[in-house]
Amino acid sequence: MPRLPLVDPDDPGADPHARALLGRVRELRGRTLNVYRAVGNHPEVLEGLLQFGSAAYFRNSLTPAQSELAYLGASVANDCHY
Repeated sequence: MPRLPLVDPDDPGADPHARALLGRVRELRGRTLNVYRAVGNHPEVLEGLLQFGSAAYFRNSLTPAQSELAYLGASVANDCHY
């Protein structure tokens, strides 16, 4: 059971700004991760997180191979097996 309520982008009672942001995430990624739904309790923070993620992961100067190397290096350093 989550400690924070998860915002449902299909809930008409949810904050309209959060619903719009979560809907855009689902549109772009095909699903909405629970971390975004939890942060959706504070739509301004969610908007900032999405802007940061977009800049860090997609609008950077790394080649795809360099990005993958960074992901793999971080996984090894953090003993992450997936």
